[in-house]
Amino acid sequence: MSFYDGRTAIVTGAGSGIGRALAMALANAGCRVAVTDRDQGRLDLVVEELRGRGVEAEGFRVDHSNLDEVKEFAGRFFEQWGRVDILCQNAGVGLGGRFTETSLEEWRWVIGIDLWGPVYMLNLFVPKMIEHGGGSILLTASDVGLVALPFSSAYNTAKFGVVALGETLRTELYEHNIRVSLLCPGDIKTNIIRDGPLHIYDSAGRSNKQAIEKYYETKGTEPSVVAEAALRGLERDRAVIVVPWIHHGPLILLRRISAQLYHAFMRFAYNRGLFHRMMGMKR
Repeated sequence: MSFYDGRTAIVTGAGSGIGRALAMALANAGCRVAVTDRDQGRLDLVVEELRGRGVEAEGFRVDHSNLDEVKEFAGRFFEQWGRVDILCQNAGVGLGGRFTETSLEEWRWVIGIDLWGPVYMLNLFVPKMIEHGGGSILLTASDVGLVALPFSSAYNTAKFGVVALGETLRTELYEHNIRVSLLCPGDIKTNIIRDGPLHIYDSAGRSNKQAIEKYYETKGTEPSVVAEAALRGLERDRAVIVVPWIHHGPLILLRRISAQLYHAFMRFAYNRGLFHRMMGMKR
């Protein structure tokens, strides 16, 4: 029997992108899968595909920034499924823009989904996992939870919070036989740019959103690659899973070697417009 065969998994934010890929990978590995998403249409398509593969699957429409909805989901899930062995807390949104161009309302929106969402889920599901003798948790953060890139202050802050949460729980939950791994993807071909606000403009005030969408579509890594790496890492109990390493791995390494040198490079790259050129944006 494989590590995943016969286990019960939850994947939040599974309507598209990495969440969908995780759900499919877990199903292929032998899990029965419960999935959530805010978009009922996307959710229905994923459930239909899972069941078409002969997998036991159920979809739950949940806004993970809303504690009442998460509580309702938890109650329905445990009533129908009994227990969870693998919890993939993946639901998240993106937001691009300089700090001075990001409203407080947008900060609350990103923090609500990307940070409070995992807190709500873990608050309700970890006690049940302890009660049932253990399990595995995969928290989708981002490589910008390890190195803060410009144009993403709110998103970076939320993802740094997820990394801190995951690293803390990896220590605290070990005695309860619960593994915790952090998934830190780079630039992935998903809907995160298309679905979220983006306040990055050129000198004439024109939006760079189309250029960034094109960058992610042509240069982004396929979600299935991320899911495969995630399942390997979760099985091997890896603390942090950075995939693909090439996107921002060198920056992560530089920051570990010298924070001073890292920040000097980041200032240089930002002032010279290197981030703009890399993503095909106009200044």
